[in-house]
Amino acid sequence: MPRYLHTSIFVNDMSESIAFYTQKLGLTLLDGPHHYPGNADMAFVGNDWNAYIELVYDLEEHPPYQLGNRYEHLALEADGELEPYVASLRAKGVKVLKDVYRSPGGTRAIAFVEDPNGIPVELLERRQRPS
Repeated sequence: MPRYLHTSIFVNDMSESIAFYTQKLGLTLLDGPHHYPGNADMAFVGNDWNAYIELVYDLEEHPPYQLGNRYEHLALEADGELEPYVASLRAKGVKVLKDVYRSPGGTRAIAFVEDPNGIPVELLERRQRPS
């Protein structure tokens, strides 16, 4: 049976992107960055290899990446309460796009921040298990 593995995103600055996802959001650098001459630099961030983000810096000449018109956002589940986590990100200089609010169904808190490449990152409280 297929399972979700990762999302791959193009980044404008590998070091800045790794720092954002690890030092600010708290993910782990799982592997890399690796340099593939003439192709790309790649790094992998996440909690483990079950679901992760592949960061790709394309080495071919091109203008800086712009957010595509068919790309919505990444989503990460936060440990613990979302409000203090978002406050700590704001203190680290992370741009908060949408402050903490309740999901439309009221089941958990949600917020949106922006990564260094302009990609919105949705932050969610852990889903409560049904009683």
